[in-house]
Amino acid sequence: MMQSRRDHFTDPPPRRLGALAIVRNSAGAVLMTKKAKADLRWEERKPWFHPGGCVAENEPIFDGLVRNVRVKLGITLKPRRLLAVHHMYDQQHETHLSKEGVNFLFDCGVLDEDTPFTFGGSITGVRWMRPEELQEHLTPFTAARTLAALRALSGGDVEVLAGHPV
Repeated sequence: MMQSRRDHFTDPPPRRLGALAIVRNSAGAVLMTKKAKADLRWEERKPWFHPGGCVAENEPIFDGLVRNVRVKLGITLKPRRLLAVHHMYDQQHETHLSKEGVNFLFDCGVLDEDTPFTFGGSITGVRWMRPEELQEHLTPFTAARTLAALRALSGGDVEVLAGHPV
């Protein structure tokens, strides 16, 4: 059977577009948000993620980032420069199916450790994580994108990552 050819310009495949914040404190730790266990959709996944989320259809990426953080943490961030891009594949894993998406990580500055948060959506807490803690507490793909963003903040280039680290 001949496979039909899709016109990717007029009929593109569906993809998620994520806008994620890299927020640090004065000691260089990164702010991570904790999702409620019921929202994780699979038992084995670690609950820590970047502030931010999916951008709505036809929503500018900075607007989506600011909206998501305001809803989930009750604060307003000012996104700055792009630090990393992570293309996640549509991929079946042992415990779940990952849908294709592209995540953009932006520098959102430095906050005081005692900044008050108002949790909304599925967020139940926050934690400041030092770079040396990331591998232990984050999923491998979240740790990889965070470390890439931190390298860019330290003077490195914007990194483009793809898929799940092996």
